[in-house]
Amino acid sequence: MAIECSRNLMKLSQVVGEESSQALVEGEINVPDSREPVARILDISCDAIINSHEVIQDKIMVEGILRYDALYIPEGEDAAVDAVDAEIGFTQYLEMAGVQPGMTSRLQLDVEHIDYELVSGRRITVKAVLNLYGRVSQVMELDAVQGFTNLTDVEALTDHIRTSVSGEAGNAQTMVREDLELSDSMPSIQKILRKEARVQIQEKKAVDNKVVVHGDVDLNLLYLCDDEEDPVQFLEQSIPFSHNVDIPGAYQGMDCTAEVTVSEFYTDPRENINNELRIIDVELILNLEVQVFETQEDEILLDAYSPSVPMELEKRKIKLQQFAGETQEQTTIKESITFPEGVPKARKILYVDGRPSITGERTEDGKVLLEGVLSVQVVYQTNESARMIGSFREDVPFQHTLAMEDIDSSMECRSEAVTEHTEATLLAQDEVELKAAVLLKASVTRTIEKEIIIGAEEAENASAGTPGIYIYFVQPGDNLWNVAKKYNTTISDILKYNETTEEESELVPGTKLMIFKRLESSVV
Repeated sequence: MAIECSRNLMKLSQVVGEESSQALVEGEINVPDSREPVARILDISCDAIINSHEVIQDKIMVEGILRYDALYIPEGEDAAVDAVDAEIGFTQYLEMAGVQPGMTSRLQLDVEHIDYELVSGRRITVKAVLNLYGRVSQVMELDAVQGFTNLTDVEALTDHIRTSVSGEAGNAQTMVREDLELSDSMPSIQKILRKEARVQIQEKKAVDNKVVVHGDVDLNLLYLCDDEEDPVQFLEQSIPFSHNVDIPGAYQGMDCTAEVTVSEFYTDPRENINNELRIIDVELILNLEVQVFETQEDEILLDAYSPSVPMELEKRKIKLQQFAGETQEQTTIKESITFPEGVPKARKILYVDGRPSITGERTEDGKVLLEGVLSVQVVYQTNESARMIGSFREDVPFQHTLAMEDIDSSMECRSEAVTEHTEATLLAQDEVELKAAVLLKASVTRTIEKEIIIGAEEAENASAGTPGIYIYFVQPGDNLWNVAKKYNTTISDILKYNETTEEESELVPGTKLMIFKRLESSVV
Protein backbone atom coordinates (compact mmCIF):
# COMPACT_ATOMS: atom_id res chain seq x y z
CA MET A 1 0.00 0.00 0.00
CA ALA A 2 1.23 3.42 -0.84
CA ILE A 3 1.49 5.72 2.08
CA GLU A 4 0.34 9.21 1.20
CA CYS A 5 2.45 12.01 2.66
CA SER A 6 1.96 15.70 3.16
CA ARG A 7 5.14 17.61 2.39
CA ASN A 8 6.99 20.80 3.19
CA LEU A 9 9.49 22.28 0.72
CA MET A 10 12.31 23.49 2.96
CA LYS A 11 15.05 25.89 1.93
CA LEU A 12 18.24 25.24 3.89
CA SER A 13 21.82 26.51 3.92
CA GLN A 14 23.94 23.42 4.33
CA VAL A 15 27.60 23.61 5.30
CA VAL A 16 29.55 21.72 2.66
CA GLY A 17 33.05 22.32 3.98
CA GLU A 18 35.07 24.28 6.54
CA GLU A 19 38.87 24.34 6.67
CA SER A 20 41.84 26.31 8.00
CA SER A 21 45.40 26.28 6.72
CA GLN A 22 48.62 28.25 6.61
CA ALA A 23 50.51 29.48 3.58
CA LEU A 24 54.00 30.89 3.09
CA VAL A 25 54.39 33.74 0.60
CA GLU A 26 57.89 34.89 -0.33
CA GLY A 27 59.02 37.96 -2.24
CA GLU A 28 61.39 40.92 -2.43
CA ILE A 29 61.40 44.62 -1.65
CA ASN A 30 63.73 46.54 -3.94
CA VAL A 31 65.09 50.01 -3.24
CA PRO A 32 65.18 52.12 -6.44
CA ASP A 33 68.43 53.68 -7.65
CA SER A 34 67.08 57.15 -6.90
CA ARG A 35 67.25 56.35 -3.16
CA GLU A 36 70.25 55.80 -0.92
CA PRO A 37 70.89 52.11 -0.15
CA VAL A 38 69.65 50.59 3.11
CA ALA A 39 72.07 50.58 6.03
CA ARG A 40 69.69 49.30 8.72
CA ILE A 41 66.05 48.22 8.73
CA LEU A 42 63.93 49.77 11.48
CA ASP A 43 60.62 48.09 10.82
CA ILE A 44 58.67 46.27 8.12
CA SER A 45 54.91 45.97 8.26
CA CYS A 46 52.65 43.86 6.06
CA ASP A 47 48.93 43.95 5.24
CA ALA A 48 47.06 41.28 3.28
CA ILE A 49 44.46 42.36 0.73
CA ILE A 50 42.06 39.83 -0.85
CA ASN A 51 41.29 40.77 -4.43
CA SER A 52 39.05 37.79 -5.16
CA HIS A 53 38.09 34.34 -3.91
CA GLU A 54 36.23 31.69 -5.87
CA VAL A 55 34.97 28.18 -5.19
CA ILE A 56 36.31 25.67 -7.69
CA GLN A 57 36.26 21.87 -7.61
CA ASP A 58 37.34 20.69 -4.12
CA LYS A 59 39.02 23.98 -3.17
CA ILE A 60 38.76 27.74 -2.77
CA MET A 61 41.07 29.83 -4.94
CA VAL A 62 42.27 33.03 -3.28
CA GLU A 63 44.02 35.87 -5.09
CA GLY A 64 45.41 38.93 -3.38
CA ILE A 65 48.39 41.09 -2.60
CA LEU A 66 50.70 41.63 0.34
CA ARG A 67 51.38 45.31 0.86
CA TYR A 68 54.76 45.93 2.55
CA ASP A 69 56.10 49.13 4.11
CA ALA A 70 59.78 49.17 5.05
CA LEU A 71 61.18 51.88 7.32
CA TYR A 72 64.97 52.09 7.25
CA ILE A 73 68.12 54.13 7.87
CA PRO A 74 69.97 54.86 4.60
CA GLU A 75 73.71 54.68 4.21
CA GLY A 76 75.75 57.82 4.86
CA GLU A 77 76.47 60.02 7.85
CA ASP A 78 73.50 61.70 9.49
CA ALA A 79 71.19 60.14 6.92
CA ALA A 80 67.52 60.80 7.52
CA VAL A 81 64.97 58.05 7.95
CA ASP A 82 63.54 56.79 4.69
CA ALA A 83 60.92 54.31 3.58
CA VAL A 84 60.07 52.09 0.63
CA ASP A 85 56.97 50.07 -0.13
CA ALA A 86 56.18 47.09 -2.32
CA GLU A 87 53.25 44.92 -3.36
CA ILE A 88 53.64 41.18 -3.81
CA GLY A 89 50.83 39.26 -5.48
CA PHE A 90 49.84 35.76 -4.43
CA THR A 91 47.49 32.95 -5.38
CA GLN A 92 46.65 30.33 -2.78
CA TYR A 93 44.33 27.33 -2.67
CA LEU A 94 42.40 26.15 0.37
CA GLU A 95 41.70 22.45 -0.08
CA MET A 96 38.12 21.47 0.75
CA ALA A 97 36.75 18.14 -0.47
CA GLY A 98 33.25 18.19 -1.94
CA VAL A 99 32.89 21.88 -2.77
CA GLN A 100 31.89 22.86 -6.28
CA PRO A 101 31.68 26.00 -8.43
CA GLY A 102 28.62 28.10 -7.70
CA MET A 103 28.65 27.51 -3.94
CA THR A 104 28.92 30.39 -1.52
CA SER A 105 32.22 30.94 0.29
CA ARG A 106 33.29 33.02 3.24
CA LEU A 107 36.98 33.70 3.68
CA GLN A 108 39.11 35.16 6.44
CA LEU A 109 42.79 36.01 5.95
CA ASP A 110 45.37 37.49 8.25
CA VAL A 111 49.14 37.76 8.48
CA GLU A 112 50.44 35.72 11.41
CA HIS A 113 54.15 36.44 11.05
CA ILE A 114 56.68 38.10 8.75
CA ASP A 115 60.42 37.54 8.36
CA TYR A 116 62.88 39.65 6.42
CA GLU A 117 66.57 39.79 5.57
CA LEU A 118 68.68 42.60 4.17
CA VAL A 119 70.48 40.79 1.34
CA SER A 120 72.10 43.95 -0.03
CA GLY A 121 71.63 47.69 0.24
CA ARG A 122 68.93 47.53 -2.41
CA ARG A 123 67.36 44.13 -1.86
CA ILE A 124 65.27 42.89 1.06
CA THR A 125 63.81 39.38 1.02
CA VAL A 126 60.49 38.95 2.85
CA LYS A 127 58.48 35.96 3.99
CA ALA A 128 54.92 36.09 5.30
CA VAL A 129 52.97 33.32 7.04
CA LEU A 130 49.27 33.66 6.20
CA ASN A 131 46.36 32.15 8.11
CA LEU A 132 43.51 31.14 5.82
CA TYR A 133 40.02 30.16 6.99
CA GLY A 134 37.20 29.30 4.63
CA ARG A 135 33.65 28.04 4.89
CA VAL A 136 31.54 26.94 1.95
CA SER A 137 27.78 26.53 2.06
CA GLN A 138 25.05 25.68 -0.39
CA VAL A 139 21.41 26.63 -0.41
CA MET A 140 19.37 23.49 -1.02
CA GLU A 141 15.68 22.70 -1.33
CA LEU A 142 14.47 19.63 0.53
CA ASP A 143 11.04 18.11 0.00
CA ALA A 144 10.52 16.80 3.51
CA VAL A 145 7.64 14.69 4.82
CA GLN A 146 5.45 16.64 7.21
CA GLY A 147 2.70 14.09 7.88
CA PHE A 148 0.71 11.09 6.61
CA THR A 149 -2.71 11.69 5.12
CA ASN A 150 -4.09 8.13 4.84
CA LEU A 151 -3.05 6.80 8.25
CA THR A 152 -4.90 7.72 11.41
CA ASP A 153 -2.63 6.31 14.10
CA VAL A 154 0.83 7.55 13.21
CA GLU A 155 3.16 8.36 16.07
CA ALA A 156 5.52 11.16 15.07
CA LEU A 157 8.76 12.44 16.58
CA THR A 158 9.24 16.08 15.60
CA ASP A 159 11.71 18.85 16.22
CA HIS A 160 12.03 22.53 15.43
CA ILE A 161 15.07 23.93 13.66
CA ARG A 162 15.96 27.57 13.26
CA THR A 163 18.29 28.30 10.39
CA SER A 164 19.77 31.28 8.61
CA VAL A 165 19.44 30.75 4.89
CA SER A 166 22.09 32.45 2.78
CA GLY A 167 20.57 35.07 0.56
CA GLU A 168 21.95 37.35 -2.11
CA ALA A 169 25.49 38.66 -1.90
CA GLY A 170 26.83 41.83 -3.40
CA ASN A 171 29.92 43.93 -3.65
CA ALA A 172 30.71 47.53 -4.39
CA GLN A 173 33.47 50.12 -4.28
CA THR A 174 33.39 53.56 -2.80
CA MET A 175 35.90 56.39 -2.72
CA VAL A 176 36.70 58.33 0.42
CA ARG A 177 38.43 61.71 0.08
CA GLU A 178 39.64 64.02 2.80
CA ASP A 179 42.00 66.99 3.15
CA LEU A 180 43.93 66.68 6.40
CA GLU A 181 45.51 69.84 7.75
CA LEU A 182 48.22 69.69 10.38
CA SER A 183 47.61 71.34 13.72
CA ASP A 184 49.68 74.39 14.61
CA SER A 185 51.78 72.33 17.00
CA MET A 186 53.04 70.01 14.27
CA PRO A 187 55.90 70.91 11.89
CA SER A 188 55.51 70.99 8.11
CA ILE A 189 55.87 67.87 6.02
CA GLN A 190 59.07 67.00 4.27
CA LYS A 191 58.17 63.47 3.20
CA ILE A 192 55.56 60.87 4.14
CA LEU A 193 57.34 57.74 5.35
CA ARG A 194 54.48 55.38 6.14
CA LYS A 195 50.73 55.33 5.83
CA GLU A 196 48.26 52.89 7.30
CA ALA A 197 44.49 52.65 7.08
CA ARG A 198 42.26 50.41 9.18
CA VAL A 199 38.52 50.09 8.69
CA GLN A 200 36.10 49.97 11.61
CA ILE A 201 32.49 49.05 10.76
CA GLN A 202 30.17 50.87 13.13
CA GLU A 203 26.84 49.73 11.70
CA LYS A 204 25.48 47.43 9.02
CA LYS A 205 21.81 46.91 8.32
CA ALA A 206 19.56 45.55 5.61
CA VAL A 207 16.82 47.79 4.26
CA ASP A 208 14.70 47.59 1.10
CA ASN A 209 16.88 46.16 -1.70
CA LYS A 210 20.20 47.21 -0.17
CA VAL A 211 22.59 46.94 2.75
CA VAL A 212 23.72 50.17 4.41
CA VAL A 213 27.24 50.21 5.87
CA HIS A 214 28.57 52.97 8.16
CA GLY A 215 32.08 53.08 9.55
CA ASP A 216 35.35 54.89 10.06
CA VAL A 217 38.74 54.66 8.39
CA ASP A 218 41.46 55.15 11.01
CA LEU A 219 44.61 56.66 9.46
CA ASN A 220 48.13 56.50 10.86
CA LEU A 221 50.69 58.65 9.05
CA LEU A 222 54.40 58.84 9.78
CA TYR A 223 56.27 61.70 8.14
CA LEU A 224 59.70 63.30 8.00
CA CYS A 225 60.12 66.98 8.82
CA ASP A 226 63.00 69.45 9.09
CA ASP A 227 62.83 69.76 12.87
CA GLU A 228 66.29 68.81 14.14
CA GLU A 229 64.98 67.84 17.57
CA ASP A 230 62.00 65.83 16.34
CA PRO A 231 62.66 64.82 12.73
CA VAL A 232 59.92 62.16 12.62
CA GLN A 233 56.28 62.93 13.39
CA PHE A 234 53.22 60.74 13.83
CA LEU A 235 49.68 61.75 12.85
CA GLU A 236 46.40 59.96 13.67
CA GLN A 237 43.10 60.81 12.02
CA SER A 238 39.70 59.16 11.59
CA ILE A 239 37.53 59.62 8.49
CA PRO A 240 33.87 58.51 8.50
CA PHE A 241 32.28 56.76 5.51
CA SER A 242 28.88 55.48 4.50
CA HIS A 243 27.83 53.44 1.48
CA ASN A 244 24.87 51.46 0.17
CA VAL A 245 25.35 48.10 -1.53
CA ASP A 246 22.48 47.08 -3.80
CA ILE A 247 20.97 43.69 -2.88
CA PRO A 248 17.75 42.92 -4.79
CA GLY A 249 15.18 41.34 -2.49
CA ALA A 250 16.75 42.51 0.76
CA TYR A 251 14.33 43.85 3.33
CA GLN A 252 14.50 45.55 6.70
CA GLY A 253 15.15 43.16 9.55
CA MET A 254 17.22 40.62 7.63
CA ASP A 255 20.53 39.57 9.14
CA CYS A 256 23.58 40.61 7.17
CA THR A 257 27.36 40.47 7.12
CA ALA A 258 29.76 43.08 5.81
CA GLU A 259 33.46 43.09 5.04
CA VAL A 260 35.23 46.34 4.13
CA THR A 261 38.85 46.44 2.99
CA VAL A 262 41.15 49.16 1.68
CA SER A 263 42.16 48.34 -1.88
CA GLU A 264 43.95 51.62 -2.68
CA PHE A 265 45.41 54.35 -0.47
CA TYR A 266 46.94 57.56 -1.80
CA THR A 267 48.43 60.52 0.05
CA ASP A 268 49.73 63.71 -1.49
CA PRO A 269 51.17 66.54 0.64
CA ARG A 270 50.44 70.02 -0.68
CA GLU A 271 51.03 73.59 0.34
CA ASN A 272 48.65 75.78 2.25
CA ILE A 273 48.08 79.48 1.59
CA ASN A 274 51.43 80.21 3.27
CA ASN A 275 53.26 77.93 0.86
CA GLU A 276 53.99 75.37 3.58
CA LEU A 277 53.43 71.63 3.16
CA ARG A 278 50.80 71.30 5.84
CA ILE A 279 47.89 69.73 3.98
CA ILE A 280 47.63 66.07 3.05
CA ASP A 281 45.21 65.06 0.31
CA VAL A 282 43.93 61.59 1.21
CA GLU A 283 42.11 59.31 -1.21
CA LEU A 284 41.02 55.77 -0.37
CA ILE A 285 39.17 53.16 -2.39
CA LEU A 286 37.16 50.78 -0.22
CA ASN A 287 35.90 47.36 -1.28
CA LEU A 288 32.62 46.30 0.34
CA GLU A 289 31.32 42.72 0.36
CA VAL A 290 27.92 42.07 1.94
CA GLN A 291 25.48 39.20 2.22
CA VAL A 292 21.99 38.94 3.64
CA PHE A 293 20.47 36.03 5.54
CA GLU A 294 16.87 35.04 6.09
CA THR A 295 16.11 33.40 9.40
CA GLN A 296 13.37 30.79 9.33
CA GLU A 297 11.98 28.16 11.66
CA ASP A 298 10.62 24.81 10.46
CA GLU A 299 9.07 21.80 12.13
CA ILE A 300 10.78 18.67 10.89
CA LEU A 301 9.78 15.03 11.16
CA LEU A 302 12.63 12.95 12.61
CA ASP A 303 10.93 9.59 13.01
CA ALA A 304 7.50 7.98 12.70
CA TYR A 305 5.73 4.66 12.95
CA SER A 306 2.22 3.24 12.89
CA PRO A 307 1.09 0.62 15.43
CA SER A 308 -1.01 -0.92 12.69
CA VAL A 309 0.95 -0.52 9.44
CA PRO A 310 4.66 -1.44 9.24
CA MET A 311 6.50 1.44 7.55
CA GLU A 312 9.79 1.82 5.72
CA LEU A 313 11.07 5.34 6.00
CA GLU A 314 13.46 7.04 3.61
CA LYS A 315 15.67 9.43 5.52
CA ARG A 316 18.34 11.95 4.65
CA LYS A 317 21.08 13.38 6.84
CA ILE A 318 21.52 17.14 6.81
CA LYS A 319 24.25 19.26 8.38
CA LEU A 320 23.31 22.80 9.26
CA GLN A 321 25.09 25.66 10.90
CA GLN A 322 22.93 27.81 13.13
CA PHE A 323 23.94 31.34 14.00
CA ALA A 324 24.07 31.61 17.79
CA GLY A 325 25.14 35.23 18.10
CA GLU A 326 27.94 37.72 17.78
CA THR A 327 29.50 40.26 20.06
CA GLN A 328 32.35 42.72 20.24
CA GLU A 329 34.10 44.46 23.07
CA GLN A 330 37.07 46.75 23.50
CA THR A 331 39.83 45.75 25.86
CA THR A 332 42.94 47.62 26.95
CA ILE A 333 46.24 45.79 26.92
CA LYS A 334 48.67 47.40 29.32
CA GLU A 335 52.23 46.19 29.70
CA SER A 336 55.58 47.49 30.87
CA ILE A 337 58.25 46.54 28.31
CA THR A 338 61.97 46.51 29.01
CA PHE A 339 64.25 47.10 26.02
CA PRO A 340 66.02 43.98 24.74
CA GLU A 341 69.73 43.55 25.38
CA GLY A 342 71.98 45.28 22.88
CA VAL A 343 69.61 48.00 21.59
CA PRO A 344 70.33 51.69 22.23
CA LYS A 345 68.63 53.53 25.06
CA ALA A 346 65.74 55.85 24.21
CA ARG A 347 65.41 59.61 24.28
CA LYS A 348 61.88 59.82 22.86
CA ILE A 349 59.27 57.42 21.48
CA LEU A 350 58.42 58.25 17.88
CA TYR A 351 55.61 55.77 17.36
CA VAL A 352 54.45 52.33 18.36
CA ASP A 353 52.60 49.87 16.13
CA GLY A 354 50.58 47.06 17.68
CA ARG A 355 49.16 44.20 15.60
CA PRO A 356 47.00 41.65 17.43
CA SER A 357 46.36 38.06 16.43
CA ILE A 358 44.13 35.43 18.01
CA THR A 359 46.01 32.25 18.98
CA GLY A 360 43.21 30.40 20.75
CA GLU A 361 39.44 30.56 21.05
CA ARG A 362 36.81 28.44 22.72
CA THR A 363 33.28 28.66 24.04
CA GLU A 364 31.96 27.83 27.49
CA ASP A 365 28.60 28.29 29.12
CA GLY A 366 27.71 31.94 28.59
CA LYS A 367 31.10 33.14 27.40
CA VAL A 368 33.83 33.13 24.75
CA LEU A 369 37.43 32.74 25.93
CA LEU A 370 40.09 34.33 23.74
CA GLU A 371 43.87 34.16 23.83
CA GLY A 372 46.13 36.21 21.61
CA VAL A 373 49.39 37.98 21.03
CA LEU A 374 49.93 41.69 20.40
CA SER A 375 53.03 42.12 18.25
CA VAL A 376 54.46 45.53 19.17
CA GLN A 377 57.01 47.48 17.14
CA VAL A 378 58.58 50.44 18.96
CA VAL A 379 60.48 53.10 16.98
CA TYR A 380 62.28 55.78 18.95
CA GLN A 381 64.98 58.43 19.03
CA THR A 382 68.07 57.21 20.81
CA ASN A 383 69.71 59.08 23.66
CA GLU A 384 72.77 59.56 21.46
CA SER A 385 71.14 61.92 18.96
CA ALA A 386 67.73 63.08 17.79
CA ARG A 387 68.57 61.85 14.30
CA MET A 388 69.65 58.44 15.54
CA ILE A 389 66.70 56.07 15.34
CA GLY A 390 66.33 52.76 17.16
CA SER A 391 63.64 50.08 17.08
CA PHE A 392 62.70 46.72 18.53
CA ARG A 393 59.80 44.27 18.47
CA GLU A 394 58.10 42.63 21.45
CA ASP A 395 55.23 40.12 21.64
CA VAL A 396 52.73 40.75 24.43
CA PRO A 397 50.32 37.88 25.22
CA PHE A 398 46.75 38.67 26.31
CA GLN A 399 43.57 36.94 27.41
CA HIS A 400 39.99 38.15 27.42
CA THR A 401 36.52 36.81 28.11
CA LEU A 402 33.47 37.93 26.14
CA ALA A 403 30.08 37.39 27.76
CA MET A 404 27.40 35.87 25.49
CA GLU A 405 24.03 34.47 26.48
CA ASP A 406 22.74 31.08 25.38
CA ILE A 407 26.05 29.57 24.24
CA ASP A 408 27.88 26.50 25.48
CA SER A 409 31.07 24.50 24.95
CA SER A 410 29.65 22.53 22.00
CA MET A 411 29.57 25.59 19.74
CA GLU A 412 32.18 26.92 17.35
CA CYS A 413 33.66 30.38 17.43
CA ARG A 414 35.41 32.59 14.90
CA SER A 415 37.08 35.67 16.30
CA GLU A 416 39.00 38.71 15.15
CA ALA A 417 41.14 41.33 16.87
CA VAL A 418 41.67 44.87 15.55
CA THR A 419 43.85 47.57 17.06
CA GLU A 420 41.98 50.83 17.54
CA HIS A 421 44.74 52.83 19.22
CA THR A 422 48.24 52.24 20.54
CA GLU A 423 50.50 54.48 22.60
CA ALA A 424 53.72 54.12 24.56
CA THR A 425 55.07 56.23 27.40
CA LEU A 426 58.80 56.31 28.15
CA LEU A 427 59.25 55.33 31.80
CA ALA A 428 63.04 55.15 31.66
CA GLN A 429 65.69 55.13 28.98
CA ASP A 430 65.19 51.39 28.60
CA GLU A 431 61.55 50.91 29.57
CA VAL A 432 58.20 51.87 28.04
CA GLU A 433 54.63 51.50 29.22
CA LEU A 434 52.39 50.19 26.46
CA LYS A 435 48.65 50.89 26.23
CA ALA A 436 46.72 49.40 23.34
CA ALA A 437 42.98 49.60 22.77
CA VAL A 438 42.02 46.41 20.93
CA LEU A 439 38.56 45.61 19.58
CA LEU A 440 37.70 41.92 19.95
CA LYS A 441 34.95 40.42 17.81
CA ALA A 442 33.44 36.95 18.09
CA SER A 443 30.83 35.13 16.03
CA VAL A 444 29.42 31.89 17.45
CA THR A 445 27.70 29.14 15.51
CA ARG A 446 26.22 25.76 16.33
CA THR A 447 26.59 22.84 13.94
CA ILE A 448 23.63 20.47 14.01
CA GLU A 449 23.13 17.17 12.23
CA LYS A 450 19.63 15.85 11.71
CA GLU A 451 18.15 12.86 9.94
CA ILE A 452 14.82 13.85 8.45
CA ILE A 453 12.14 11.85 6.62
CA ILE A 454 11.83 12.46 2.89
CA GLY A 455 9.66 9.43 1.95
CA ALA A 456 7.63 6.50 3.34
CA GLU A 457 6.00 3.31 2.15
CA GLU A 458 4.48 0.20 3.65
CA ALA A 459 7.07 -2.45 4.44
CA GLU A 460 6.83 -5.48 2.15
CA ASN A 461 6.25 -8.84 3.82
CA ALA A 462 6.39 -7.18 7.18
CA SER A 463 4.05 -7.60 10.07
CA ALA A 464 3.56 -5.57 13.12
CA GLY A 465 3.11 -8.82 15.04
CA THR A 466 0.18 -9.79 17.17
CA PRO A 467 -1.56 -7.98 19.97
CA GLY A 468 -0.60 -8.91 23.46
CA ILE A 469 0.56 -7.88 26.91
CA TYR A 470 4.27 -7.68 27.68
CA ILE A 471 6.39 -6.96 30.72
CA TYR A 472 9.41 -4.87 29.82
CA PHE A 473 12.34 -3.92 32.02
CA VAL A 474 13.82 -0.54 31.10
CA GLN A 475 17.35 -0.68 29.69
CA PRO A 476 20.03 2.05 29.86
CA GLY A 477 19.46 4.59 27.09
CA ASP A 478 15.76 3.83 26.74
CA ASN A 479 13.17 6.54 26.33
CA LEU A 480 9.42 6.43 25.89
CA TRP A 481 9.68 6.93 22.15
CA ASN A 482 11.89 3.93 21.35
CA VAL A 483 10.02 1.62 23.73
CA ALA A 484 6.67 2.57 22.20
CA LYS A 485 8.04 2.14 18.67
CA LYS A 486 9.59 -1.24 19.50
CA TYR A 487 6.26 -2.67 20.66
CA ASN A 488 4.02 -0.88 18.14
CA THR A 489 2.14 0.97 20.82
CA THR A 490 1.87 4.62 21.77
CA ILE A 491 3.48 6.78 24.41
CA SER A 492 0.03 7.72 25.70
CA ASP A 493 -0.85 4.05 26.21
CA ILE A 494 2.39 3.40 28.11
CA LEU A 495 1.66 6.34 30.38
CA LYS A 496 -1.96 5.28 30.80
CA TYR A 497 -1.38 1.62 31.72
CA ASN A 498 1.54 2.35 34.00
CA GLU A 499 -0.35 5.02 35.94
CA THR A 500 2.10 7.79 35.34
CA THR A 501 2.10 11.18 33.67
CA GLU A 502 4.30 12.63 30.99
CA GLU A 503 5.98 14.88 33.55
CA GLU A 504 6.91 11.78 35.56
CA SER A 505 7.92 9.73 32.56
CA GLU A 506 11.69 9.65 32.89
CA LEU A 507 12.73 6.04 32.46
CA VAL A 508 14.97 4.56 35.13
CA PRO A 509 16.93 1.43 34.12
CA GLY A 510 15.42 -1.67 35.74
CA THR A 511 11.93 -0.17 36.04
CA LYS A 512 9.14 -2.59 35.07
CA LEU A 513 6.69 -1.46 32.38
CA MET A 514 3.44 -3.10 31.30
CA ILE A 515 3.08 -2.90 27.52
CA PHE A 516 -0.23 -3.39 25.70
CA LYS A 517 0.63 -4.06 22.07
CA ARG A 518 -2.19 -3.47 19.62
CA LEU A 519 -2.71 -4.07 15.90
CA GLU A 520 -5.68 -2.49 14.24
CA SER A 521 -6.13 -1.46 10.66
CA SER A 522 -6.04 2.26 10.31
CA VAL A 523 -5.74 2.72 6.56
CA VAL A 524 -8.41 5.08 5.24
